[in-house]
Amino acid sequence: MNAGIWLYSANYFAGLSAQNIIQSRLKFADDSVKLEGGRQVPHLFLSAGYRFFITDDITFLPSAMVKYIRNTPVSFDLNGKVQYQDLLWLGASIRYKDSWSVTAGINISSAINVGYSYDITTSQLNSVSRGSHEIVIGFLLGNRFTDWCPRNLW
Repeated sequence: MNAGIWLYSANYFAGLSAQNIIQSRLKFADDSVKLEGGRQVPHLFLSAGYRFFITDDITFLPSAMVKYIRNTPVSFDLNGKVQYQDLLWLGASIRYKDSWSVTAGINISSAINVGYSYDITTSQLNSVSRGSHEIVIGFLLGNRFTDWCPRNLW
């Protein structure tokens, strides 16, 4: 079971969510993996951001996310995105003691956007993960404001 709450306006957003609220045992389709006491544990996420208008055409959106999972260190993400005329954006993110990434994207229409991200792992996981590429195609359903950017939808 998952749950969350999302508050937003044209210039800010804040959210709190939880995954795996009800713990369950891990099971595998075959018996080749033996795992004693394996359980899914709750994950808690808190995120917030605010839009600053640099000029009429350029905005800056800093945001942060805190993730808590029992028996693991708390994870902090800091993000920043610069957007030009609700059309193009560039951004960067850092996950404390773990990774960083750069992003870019374009709003093709008021209903479709495309983004790209390149992530680099800086923790000990970098021995098996030298970086990853991600392409995202976004569909804004029910965009009654016909904004190119989901500033009214988040």
